[in-house]
Amino acid sequence: MAPQIGSEAPILREVAEDISALHDPDLILTGLVRRVRSAVGCELAYLSLNESATRTTEIQFSDGILTPEYAAIRMPIGTGVLGMAAAGFMTESADYLRDVSRLHIESVDEAVTSEGVRAILSTPLRAGGDVVGALTVANRTAGAFTQRQKETLVEAALIGSIAVDVYNLRRRLETQAETSKREIENLLSSSEVETIQLRASDQFSAALAAGQGTVELLEIASTAVRGHVAIGDSGEGSSLADSATLIALDAGGAIQVSDADPLLVQALAPTMATFISISLLYERAIEDARHFRESEVVERVIEPARDGSGPSVRLGLPGTGSVEVTVIEIEDPNARRAALASLRKGMGRDAIAAERRGSIIVMVRSFPSSAGRLSECIGSFTYFGGIAAAVSESDIPTAYAEAARLARSMRALHRPRELAAKASLGVVAFAVGSSDESAEIYVTAQLGPLMGNTSRDRRLLETALRYLDTQGSVAGVASSLSIHENTVRQRLERLDQLLPGWREGPRSLDVHIALRTHAVLDAG
Repeated sequence: MAPQIGSEAPILREVAEDISALHDPDLILTGLVRRVRSAVGCELAYLSLNESATRTTEIQFSDGILTPEYAAIRMPIGTGVLGMAAAGFMTESADYLRDVSRLHIESVDEAVTSEGVRAILSTPLRAGGDVVGALTVANRTAGAFTQRQKETLVEAALIGSIAVDVYNLRRRLETQAETSKREIENLLSSSEVETIQLRASDQFSAALAAGQGTVELLEIASTAVRGHVAIGDSGEGSSLADSATLIALDAGGAIQVSDADPLLVQALAPTMATFISISLLYERAIEDARHFRESEVVERVIEPARDGSGPSVRLGLPGTGSVEVTVIEIEDPNARRAALASLRKGMGRDAIAAERRGSIIVMVRSFPSSAGRLSECIGSFTYFGGIAAAVSESDIPTAYAEAARLARSMRALHRPRELAAKASLGVVAFAVGSSDESAEIYVTAQLGPLMGNTSRDRRLLETALRYLDTQGSVAGVASSLSIHENTVRQRLERLDQLLPGWREGPRSLDVHIALRTHAVLDAG
């Protein structure tokens, strides 16, 4: 069955609402497994969290388990069904104890026997690209799970990953608050710190419970610190006022605090970071739930099953003809999410857009204004982009690989806010067009003394490229590399010794092409 874009599973909305309304993090995950058990229609449901130090995953929250031995299962990662899911692979066993294809653990098998469990289905929980645990359902009768049950569990794991993030965030809040209190105990009394933190926590909690979002929480934070609090851009090309402070968020990115009381900022930093992270994760969960099928389609068409198995995937894009695949790199995670939302709003049903491994991927049928519309949607963001065409849907993986390489190349060439096709590389496209091997021969011929791959060589290569890109501006190089102009001049003198004549006449063009080609090859 081909996935249909735009559907929104009730369990995703229900758990997202729990994240917003419930203050006790244990209740969020307890509610999650209860809802999963009901939605999937199984006898047991449970959530395990990974422990990196011991390489195990341990059941922490459950619904329907009868025996304490089963509830306390700690599984080595990579073993059984639960351990395989905790390693990153959705895993199923129609009759676990008789399943010789699984790596069994004697003590775990005893617990399974005591509980009477037969069929098990488990899927990974991911956060920030890492597997943090597993979400599992089980029955006391043998039998395979239906496709719909599998899809429901995967959908639940999407919001479950966010719920785990929130759980960890709230568990860290007390520790962070205590650390902050100790750091400023010589400046404010303990009772003052506790009062300030409690008042802010109550205001943030009330706002979340009332359904308010990140914008409202930023306003509450601004009032609390008597200044201005905003989502900061921690990515490449961002600027920070001299008086501003960046506070890292567990949800990714940072908040920027300016014109505020420094004592209040120090006292409330962990509280602000935690609640704003929770709000961002909640909004992310709603957005992911709304566009879950788009992310699933993008993943399947970019990396189809190697053996051709699995259901067929229909893009569902209007029109006919080739598909343009665009890859957009934005370093700051919050800016990236905002850009994705802008793309989805601006392109509507004409495009499929999803976030994948730190990049935004957009697929759209080719038409004259498509690239222009994409650029308009993300014009306010600092990004590096590449675009490639797929003649047919089977060519999409190849087009994606080319677009991703172009995006990395634009970053290496320091050319932001441009969606580059291969022709956009100019003469460099000819240098790398025949083969990487011939391009490397050309680069080595021009830049041989700098090909040692030492830190010094890399600094000199970057300085030379920036110098030629800025038409010989020492000040421009110093500004772009955040170094002193005298340092630039010293590097240029060293380059003159290693590459005689490199910035004069026809030789400068050859070197410039070689530098750009090297940057593209290095990015690829």
